Amino acid sequence: MRFRIMGLMLGVALLATGCAAPKYDGPGTFQDFANARYQCVRETSARVSGAAINQYGGAASSSVMPSCSAFQACLASKGYYESPNGRLDASSIGVRCN
Repeated sequence: MRFRIMGLMLGVALLATGCAAPKYDGPGTFQDFANARYQCVRETSARVSGAAINQYGGAASSSVMPSCSAFQACLASKGYYESPNGRLDASSIGVRCN
């Protein structure tokens, strides 16, 4: 029981820290940064699909999203990089990637 509670607390802590949107530094205004993110999403997106079958049935999903590493590389090529004290907050323009 003690390990279950500790595991739950660790999971909540990881979720809380994993959901924080990064801050960036780089050239230009926030609008320039938002445009660069949009361009990078378009350039690095690909279809991601998956399916599973078990004794109770099956499920399938398919979506289009960018690769996290390719997206970060694209932003870097445009001059933007993550920084803990960055002036460009990405929380309002989040991107889900795989």
